[in-house]
Amino acid sequence: MDFLAAASSLVLVGNHAKSLIPRDVFSSVHSLTYVSGSVTEGTGGLLLDSSKSNPVLCLSYTPESLADAINTSLDESSNTILIGDPSEWIMAAALSQYMDSKVLAAAFFVYPVGMAALDSRKELAQLILQLKSKNIPTFLLRNPEVFFEGVEPNLPWFVQQLQEGISMGTHIEYLCGLSQSSTIDSNGR
Repeated sequence: MDFLAAASSLVLVGNHAKSLIPRDVFSSVHSLTYVSGSVTEGTGGLLLDSSKSNPVLCLSYTPESLADAINTSLDESSNTILIGDPSEWIMAAALSQYMDSKVLAAAFFVYPVGMAALDSRKELAQLILQLKSKNIPTFLLRNPEVFFEGVEPNLPWFVQQLQEGISMGTHIEYLCGLSQSSTIDSNGR
């Protein structure tokens, strides 16, 4: 698959992705998370980019504010695979910023959880249409707990799991974005 050859980094985005990986392993991978500045929703907080030494101030937990914070920490020199829950605003903001910067190699959605996913179906549909219109390979990790079980998710490991998962067809579901020359055949290749 063409997008695997183009990818040079892997970023785990959001608290749902963080919850799937043991804390000690998560601290060693590239990630983007948001920490609220207070218990009141909508107030400022911090964007934590594990590749940067200092957190980025985020005025509020809104898609626009998150996009601004992500933009200041974005590495435009690498093609990136993003993994996260699309019902989290931080993932939606990251997808938008990486697409706009033309450094998004692929997107992998952790199966959305809870009421947030039900409440945001319209936004999720719009996000998928945007990914489809820009031909960004997009997949759903249907059983992310099993997919990430006891591993360190780095780019080589992820590529291997992706190739094995698609051929097994049990954990990964194709959503959109592959060109006709890259489509997955009946053997998962």
